Amino acid sequence: MPDMAALTAKREMRRRMLAIRRSLSVQERLSYSDCIVRQLCSAPFYIKAGCVFCYAALEDEVQTRDIFEQSLAAGREVCLPFIVEAGVMEAVRLPSMEALVPDRFGILTVDAAWREFVSPKHIDCAIIPGLAFSSKGGRLGMGGGYYDRFLAQADNAYRAAVAFSCQISEKIPVEEHDCYMDAVITERKMIFCKLLRS
Repeated sequence: MPDMAALTAKREMRRRMLAIRRSLSVQERLSYSDCIVRQLCSAPFYIKAGCVFCYAALEDEVQTRDIFEQSLAAGREVCLPFIVEAGVMEAVRLPSMEALVPDRFGILTVDAAWREFVSPKHIDCAIIPGLAFSSKGGRLGMGGGYYDRFLAQADNAYRAAVAFSCQISEKIPVEEHDCYMDAVITERKMIFCKLLRS
């Protein structure tokens, strides 16, 4: 049975955090994204990853194009989320930047001609978006549960969230099925959540 108090708290926090994220200027988002990507690309868990899973960013999210480019240039296998059906997300391999095309919502995805699915268990590092995160790794997503279900299968992956510092909140309403992050990277710092939970 759903925890109605948690659902209500999540809904209110989503509304508030979405407004906060959207209040950042384009220049702030781009500048902060650059800082976040630099930190990520110098992190040991990213450097040693052979297969990196990363989302294609919406306009108001941490921008990830440089992560795709740097990962491919370094010879890493790169994969993106792909919605197979309602509630089900899989990973598809990105062979090159030229294979990226906008889907019907304008979000970049891999062209159908190049589409090749990757097992979640093959992923070493998963770079995750969200609306809010706690320093202990709690995550508030958009509410569809896609990432929680997917990450439950990607049990070898280091879960690295990327977010703007205004998205960090000490209290995140979580439920039993919600996945925790191992690290959260903002423009100001890298938080190693797993250590704070132990």
